[in-house]
Amino acid sequence: MAKATDLDDVMRDGILRGTMEPGSWLRMEELKARFAVGFSPIREALSRLVGEGLVEFEANRGFRVKGLSRADLLDIAVTRTAVEGAALRRSIALGDDRWEASVVGAMHRYRRTAAVAFDTDNGLSQWEAAHDELHAALIGACGSPRLMMLQHRLQEQHLRYRRLIVVPHVGAEAHIAEHEQLVEYALARDLDAAVAHIERHMMITVDALSNAEF
Repeated sequence: MAKATDLDDVMRDGILRGTMEPGSWLRMEELKARFAVGFSPIREALSRLVGEGLVEFEANRGFRVKGLSRADLLDIAVTRTAVEGAALRRSIALGDDRWEASVVGAMHRYRRTAAVAFDTDNGLSQWEAAHDELHAALIGACGSPRLMMLQHRLQEQHLRYRRLIVVPHVGAEAHIAEHEQLVEYALARDLDAAVAHIERHMMITVDALSNAEF
């Protein structure tokens, strides 16, 4: 049973981790029985998830989990590149010693968890958390809560594709090297190289989709 106040988080987690399958219809009666809450909190939670881009609403049909497609992934990647690139530029320009230390610490945790990410489900979850923490640390000095909020939401949407596509096709060593290079550019205060690397980094999932099946 889920508390009404936690329903957003529970359903969001189910969508991001694939237990609520892409494209599946979200029937109110089934959700009511599954989560043991009333229709009103379910409808409110679904409406908020529509706003986050994880759920779609069709008139006369209802709600369903947003499907996966190359076009959607490309849109996420392009938008996230713009948002995260802008935030990274500001963060590199404004970041102090504490920012550098947070990035170094986050990279250390990322490297440690990536090495065992594919051994167990728990290892994968820890790696995902460390990955998100690293990207948050890199833009942590940007001084814009809105940019950070947008980056977080886009990163959540990206996660569905990353789990389904990048994990099976790209090994831990490649992931580590990719992020080490990004951190190196950021700490060297090389704005243009760091942003260019972000652009390439975001396209990895898009390129992997060309050889993957949904």
